[in-house]
Amino acid sequence: MIHRLRVWHRSIGALAAFFLLMLAVTGILLNHTLDLKLENRHLDWPWLLEHYGVAEVEADRVYLLEDNVISQFSDQVFVDAEPVAKSLKPIIGGIYLDEITVVASDDALILLSSEGEFIEEMGDAMGIPSQIQNIGLFHGLPVLQTRHGMWRGDVLLEQWEQISLQGVSWSEPTSMPRTVREDLARYFYGKGISIERFVLDLHNGHILGALGVWLLDFIGVLLIVLSFSGLWIWLRTKA
Repeated sequence: MIHRLRVWHRSIGALAAFFLLMLAVTGILLNHTLDLKLENRHLDWPWLLEHYGVAEVEADRVYLLEDNVISQFSDQVFVDAEPVAKSLKPIIGGIYLDEITVVASDDALILLSSEGEFIEEMGDAMGIPSQIQNIGLFHGLPVLQTRHGMWRGDVLLEQWEQISLQGVSWSEPTSMPRTVREDLARYFYGKGISIERFVLDLHNGHILGALGVWLLDFIGVLLIVLSFSGLWIWLRTKA
């Protein structure tokens, strides 16, 4: 009986030792958070950031207009890393027109100032052709490709005429520049996940979500069993 109990005691002890070591190390680190400046240091391991849901930002649409990057995440339109407008429809391109940025969706034109501030949204009620497929420039004038043909407008976007043109400079999607992606990541996630939070999540089991909490509870039960079995073995040996 005693021999079998000792075997179980050693097995439970070996299993609990790893978790005790982790709890001890993380506890010491948390006790010296300020000294080690863990709250000011952040994780940069891609796989761990992905575990926390802090992955690289991926825009739905990206367009490069001279020095600015126009992108869309869900219904939010950005100029570089600044949110400027909302569009329920996907943006399909953009142009610079007389110091105004014009961003097109399939049913409207969004006008932004040279500083990236929202001016207004123009739709078919203001004479903008519907079912837009692309936007471009032809000798400084806006051109829209729609399902019903090509339209050229004036600089005020008030008058449109249906026309057929060659040599239009169409807006084309592009990839997100790395510097803008990093700025957008800071916008969405701040500085990311601090080492203090990571160590705390290891310590309390939250790194694995609800499963981690239950796992630590299970280890706690094993430690209780380990304590009682050790005490029982000691008492029996003394007897």
